[in-house]
Amino acid sequence: MFEPSVFLTILIGLFSLINPLGALPVYVGMTEDYTEENKLKTLKKTCIYILLICLVSYYAGVYLLNFFGITIPALRVAGGIIIFRSGWQLLNVKHKKELRGSLKEDNEKKEDISFSPLAMPLLAGPGSMSFLITLFSNRSDMAKQAFWQDVSAISAIIIVAFCIYFVFKYAPRLMRYTGQAGLTSLSKVMGFIVIGIGVQMIISSVATVVKNILIDVQHL
Repeated sequence: MFEPSVFLTILIGLFSLINPLGALPVYVGMTEDYTEENKLKTLKKTCIYILLICLVSYYAGVYLLNFFGITIPALRVAGGIIIFRSGWQLLNVKHKKELRGSLKEDNEKKEDISFSPLAMPLLAGPGSMSFLITLFSNRSDMAKQAFWQDVSAISAIIIVAFCIYFVFKYAPRLMRYTGQAGLTSLSKVMGFIVIGIGVQMIISSVATVVKNILIDVQHL
């Protein structure tokens, strides 16, 4: 049956990692010269790209890692470090902002910014991708349970994509009501959650490696 824990884990974790609220000032600055029609067109394409990036990361990421000989524990440690760094930047109000200058310059050279730099790396970056790959690697071996876990995961990813659409669509209104101080406070709350996700990924990976080493030692 439907897996609420998987759904909530991906919904909260992915939304915090993508952090559309923190990216609002960057998005508004990059699209300030766009007409309303072009803004909506770019936003729709961006959300579709984010949805595709997340789905490909969730389903194909593990197989790509196997192709390059990268183990899941190694990915968890690398992903945990990246996610921890993103959370730390959110707490210090540096996440997304440090990309603003270079993205603004790239924006002036491109006609379509929906995939790059908006969808990637501004929103669906390495942190969210490694997070989804790790979740897929933890799927149940039982076909029925794995199916419902996938349904829960896909539902959460789709809802996150819709949330990003509405957050960016009503960006000017949100910024008017919350102000920069409100966005900063929300980013810090999300940063705390993101740091927790990163630390948990690292701890789980280290625990798995230590457990495997102990099992190998016992078999010697």
